[in-house]
Amino acid sequence: MRRSLVSGALVVLLATGAAACGDDGDDAQPVPSTVDPADVASPDELPPPLALDLEPMYGEALADLGLVLTDRGGLIDRSGGGYEPSASGTHLALYVEPIGERTVEEYVEGIRTVAVVFADVFERWPGLETYDVCQEPLTADDDRDEPLPVTQIELTKAENEAIDWATVTAADLVRFAQADPPGLALRVSSDLAQSPEYTSLVDPG
Repeated sequence: MRRSLVSGALVVLLATGAAACGDDGDDAQPVPSTVDPADVASPDELPPPLALDLEPMYGEALADLGLVLTDRGGLIDRSGGGYEPSASGTHLALYVEPIGERTVEEYVEGIRTVAVVFADVFERWPGLETYDVCQEPLTADDDRDEPLPVTQIELTKAENEAIDWATVTAADLVRFAQADPPGLALRVSSDLAQSPEYTSLVDPG
């Protein structure tokens, strides 16, 4: 029987920090830009307010991972401690869900692969300050309209720029989240946190 990853709570590994994520070294190569400079209108440019408006840009890359962008999320105004949908919000919240069956290994590796898909959001829309993306559970495991995510990764613009997305691994992202101060925020469901596939990243031995 396939192990369910749905849990009643998320395990918060570390809160978001502003530290750089590792040392790229002298031989590190820059990640090629995926953004046409003509597409960046101004330093305050923001993405469309609705999450599904981004599907033409990211849908194909997500489909290659067996995922689809959902209609949840979009631009969010988090000023003053709030969390309100807003066309002028500077936080982008995104949710992706499996097209078909999804293994524990795919959820774990998805911490990296999904973040790589959206690594250009700050370059494409300079007005963004933060973004997060959640991997949703299978509908068979949780058919609620707003299920608790299996994984959530959240980054600031500075944190995103500090990561070499061409070479980063899922283990690297876990390590960055565990740094003091942390280089990003990573949250996973309690079931995933207890899986051998995930614990091997947290404590590779």
